[in-house]
Amino acid sequence: MDDVVFENVRLEPGFEYFLYVGEIKAHGLNDFVRRGLERRFQRPFRAITVCPDVLETYPAGNILAVNPWLAGDRGRTAGRRPMGAFAHYLSCDRYFRSLVERLLAAQGRLFVWMFETRLEFLLRDMRGVTLLGPDPAVVHAVNDKTWQYRNLSAVVPMVDFEVCDGRAAMLEACGRLGCACGRRVFVSCPYSAAGASSMVVADAAQAGARFDQDGCFLVSRYVPHQWDPTVLGVVGNEREVFVAGVADMTIEDGNKFRGSTFPSQLPEAVQAALRGHTAAVGRALGRMGFRGIFGCDYIVAPDGAVYFIEVNPRKQGTTMEFCCTLEHLLPDGAPNLPELEIAAVLDGHFPAGTPEGPEFGRTAGLGLHWGTYNHKIETSGVRTTRAVMQDMPERDLFRRVAADGPGGAVVLEHVGGRVAVLPGTFLGRVAAVAPTREQMLAALAGGRNQLAASITGA
Repeated sequence: MDDVVFENVRLEPGFEYFLYVGEIKAHGLNDFVRRGLERRFQRPFRAITVCPDVLETYPAGNILAVNPWLAGDRGRTAGRRPMGAFAHYLSCDRYFRSLVERLLAAQGRLFVWMFETRLEFLLRDMRGVTLLGPDPAVVHAVNDKTWQYRNLSAVVPMVDFEVCDGRAAMLEACGRLGCACGRRVFVSCPYSAAGASSMVVADAAQAGARFDQDGCFLVSRYVPHQWDPTVLGVVGNEREVFVAGVADMTIEDGNKFRGSTFPSQLPEAVQAALRGHTAAVGRALGRMGFRGIFGCDYIVAPDGAVYFIEVNPRKQGTTMEFCCTLEHLLPDGAPNLPELEIAAVLDGHFPAGTPEGPEFGRTAGLGLHWGTYNHKIETSGVRTTRAVMQDMPERDLFRRVAADGPGGAVVLEHVGGRVAVLPGTFLGRVAAVAPTREQMLAALAGGRNQLAASITGA
């Protein structure tokens, strides 16, 4: 089939297979999902990853890479498409549907998980298919930034904001919330992620140039700050929320997420407040029927005041790293994040005996420091000169450091050599792990340098 750019799917007897549908960046989480399913159903499972990524090399395992946009240009161009479009394409693709039907015929059921559950994935309603994640209709509603600020302002502390119907109202709000006094404001469309469709502006004219079409907008006061913490958790129901921990985000140009570091450098009292706010948001989501992994982003002002920025009703960029960390923080046999999500979706509550999320003292004393960086191409004319290969699985690096071995960094999902990289595309990612923060930051810088050295024209 022309749209298949890579396939090494091999079905073996004795295993039940589940599907991961999404970008290759979450492929490593499959093993945690597998463990959760095996412990629940007492039978062996294996994963099949179905992704749109066009790479020079792929991780080991059952992978089906399908890309109708770049399949004919494989090896020459790297680019991204919205995951909603990919989910819809798969839903209508005969090749993918035949795989689903084959698995259903052999197993009688098929579990599917996604980095973010999407309404566009139409096969979720197919008989025998179970989506291991939050209800996509709830996810779509919560993703609306204007909904978040309207409905969560009574739950968590927020900066001054206005929800504006129309471009003219947005420009007027920019002036009221700070631009008229020389202060900056944040402007966002209802649906925006990782800095897309949002901007920190210094005056209304700048906002007008950036947002030239009518619509609904969120405008909020910009608070100068040093810290951008993110908190990961799981909603079991309207009462049960597991908070995994706090990491510090790397934000560029005011609103572009590029990675995170852990443990957070914030004081214990601030981290406790962040955990409490996140649990409150999780309970609010639970009352809507949300079940599964989510994350909350905040800022911390110089005086220590915490302000909510957004909730992401999906896995976060830190999910893999937190899963690897919790392996060494939680008691033996305790459920990890995907297993908690499976129980939340299938049972509506966490397994009996689920421990509380690790507190500040255990986290700070673990001796596992990690950092990530996403190298996103912003300009045209960028080409790679060589491929940067992944030296070892990220999880193995965590295990090595946890066993008092040396730290280091791995480069993940590099697009390959002699490839034109389109704007908005990730060249690759870096994950660094070390016994100390200083060693981790040095390893992270080394990985970033490897990525930067692999391109020309940036």
